[in-house]
Amino acid sequence: MTEPQIDSAGLLLGEMKGQLRELIHNLNTMSAKIDSLTERVIGASGLPGKVRELEERIAALEADKNKRDGAMGFGSWLLRSPAIAWLATAGVAIWALLKGKA
Repeated sequence: MTEPQIDSAGLLLGEMKGQLRELIHNLNTMSAKIDSLTERVIGASGLPGKVRELEERIAALEADKNKRDGAMGFGSWLLRSPAIAWLATAGVAIWALLKGKA
């Protein structure tokens, strides 16, 4: 009767050894993943500087676009202005009158 107890104790011991090996394997895998992430974080240390440079470039491009839009808006308004059209017509008429008398 003592033999079945030895077998069950041996089975339990073997099962515990297997679980311990699996735990060690999982720990080693997790350690490798953490090491890989650490290397990536160290490799990305220059990223904030690059982001800052890109933000400055974007701000400069937006300022240039706003200036261009403002100039184009003023030019468009100038071309569509009835007062400018009347002044241009009057100028051409005066020039034609002076040119015709000469």
